[in-house]
Amino acid sequence: MHLHIQNLSKSYGKQNVLKDASFSFEQGKIYSILGRNGAGKTTLFNCINGDLKYESGRILYSDGTTERPLTFSDVGMVSTSPVLPEYLTGYEFIHFFIKLHGRVERSAEEWLDLVRIEPKDYFRLIKSYSFGMKNKLQLLCCLIRNPKIILLDEPLSSFDIIVSHDIKELMIAMKSDHIILMSTHILQLAKDVSDDIVLLHQGRLSAMDPEDLSDDKFEASIIAALKEGA
Repeated sequence: MHLHIQNLSKSYGKQNVLKDASFSFEQGKIYSILGRNGAGKTTLFNCINGDLKYESGRILYSDGTTERPLTFSDVGMVSTSPVLPEYLTGYEFIHFFIKLHGRVERSAEEWLDLVRIEPKDYFRLIKSYSFGMKNKLQLLCCLIRNPKIILLDEPLSSFDIIVSHDIKELMIAMKSDHIILMSTHILQLAKDVSDDIVLLHQGRLSAMDPEDLSDDKFEASIIAALKEGA
C-alpha cells in the first residue's frame, strides 16, 4: 500500500506554498514531516485529507495492483484544532461513534480508557473538556475509523508526558497496517518514532538520509537542511 504525492502545487494568492511537490509513502512506516513555520505542513495534510483544493498535481492511493484517487474512508486526520459536538458528553459521543463505524469489539469505556480519559470525565459535556482532552477524543475517532492513511498534525503538543508516551507506543504498534504521516516541531519525538524523516522546504518534499536518524548530529543536520537557501 502506498500514498503517492505527484507534482502537487498549492498557492495562496502570490504565495506558492507547495511547488511541484512529490513523494511516495508506504505502509508500515511512520513519517515525520518537518519544516519551518509556514512551510506548508498543514496545507499538505489538508490537501491529502480532501479539505483543500490544489492547483495541480495528483494524490493517489495504490494497493500494488491498482492506483486511484483517495476517498473519504481512506484518510483520517488529527488536526491542531479539533471540531467536536460540544453538547454531548464524551461517553455519548464515543458510544455513538463506535456504533456508527461498527467498532463494538470494545465498549465506549474501553475506547475512552485507551487514551486515558478518566471515568470521572465520561459524562461531562465535551464543551467543558480541556484542549488536550478534546485532542484525545479527536485521536480516538481516528483510531475507531481505522483509515488506511493517518495524518497527525502536531499530535502530542497538548498531552501530558504519560499520555504522550502511551500514544507514541500506540503509533508504533499500529504502523504495520497503516501509512502514518506526522508533522511535529519536536525533534526528539521525530527521532523516537519515525522510520523516515521528510523535509518540507521551499515547497518541496525530500527525504533525509536514514543514517542521520541515529547520528549524534541529528538536530544540527535538520536545522542546516531547513536553513539551506532560506
